[in-house]
Amino acid sequence: MVDNSYPILIGRDLFRSIAADLAKKPLGRNYAVITDSNVISLHGEKLLSELCLQGIDACALYFTAGESSKTPGVWLSLTAEMLRLGYARDSAIIALGGGVAGDLAGFVASSYMRGIPWIQIPTTLLAMADASIGGKVGIDLPAGKNLLGAFWQPKAVYADLACLKTLPHAHMLNGLAEVAKSALIKDTRLFSLLEKNGKSILKADNRVLVEAMKASLRVKGAVVEKDEFETLGLRKILNYGHTIGHALEALSGFQLLHGIAVALGMKAAARIAVEMNIMKYSEEVRQANLLSRLGFPGRVQAYLAKKINTPAGREKLFNYIFKDKKAQAGIVEMVLLSGIGRTESNGGRWTVPVDRLMIGQGLGAIVE
Repeated sequence: MVDNSYPILIGRDLFRSIAADLAKKPLGRNYAVITDSNVISLHGEKLLSELCLQGIDACALYFTAGESSKTPGVWLSLTAEMLRLGYARDSAIIALGGGVAGDLAGFVASSYMRGIPWIQIPTTLLAMADASIGGKVGIDLPAGKNLLGAFWQPKAVYADLACLKTLPHAHMLNGLAEVAKSALIKDTRLFSLLEKNGKSILKADNRVLVEAMKASLRVKGAVVEKDEFETLGLRKILNYGHTIGHALEALSGFQLLHGIAVALGMKAAARIAVEMNIMKYSEEVRQANLLSRLGFPGRVQAYLAKKINTPAGREKLFNYIFKDKKAQAGIVEMVLLSGIGRTESNGGRWTVPVDRLMIGQGLGAIVE
């Protein structure tokens, strides 16, 4: 049996330790540091300097920052550049950046020379709390997010909290959505921690943020360990809020931040659970109050609401929802809660069939 487990290290100013680790236990003869146009100047040069001091052969390949770069074209250009530079099967990749960098670099690692090793150095709260864990890598297609991808576990994840100092508030909030999701699906203690601390948890130096992030990682790690390749169904619970959230992202042209979209998707999912008599209304209110206290909007932005409230725009949104990987024959399988910290198991399927009418009810909670 293959053991795909790997260490997750959380600390501050880890770049020197990362370089020392790779010098002591190399993953490859040389390394491609894949990052984006923002992170290269913020953190990339410092990482390359530490690698150089350890005598490690590495160079940086970067792409234009943003979700719009998570495409087949960018994946192909990164692969072509690695070939031009002479990277081979004995090479390795270092993903440096947020979720987009992790997804892209991981997909390059999974497909280059039929798969080479890689490590993740997430630089955003979203990536630290969610995207860097679990081995899902991939790119977007015009039909939706992450429709082309693979399961390819990194050899290690280094969450350097010092990187969070460079993040604007919106991107800290972006990551907090996945922490809240972990609490909602499986951890009432984490939910209480978030309820108690509210917006103050967004301070990057706050010990409560670190505690919450560790708890969130434990939730995801436990789920992934039991169902690495989504063969048992349990891993689906990590998609709470994502079915409608992904559709909102796509409808916005990926201008809506992932975490904001997921928070809205969770609010819509809670309304659906109440309408289907799976969850009590009081629990929907608790979830809504927490998301509000953390700073998430309760409704979609005006420009997006305007789109959704037109027949063409709503139909486009439904098309995105029903093109989701979890949709079949006009029914979409959604993760719903039976209560705070309790995901509806539905006899071990971990999703519930939801029709168009019920999705419309859910949208009513987030669209004026």
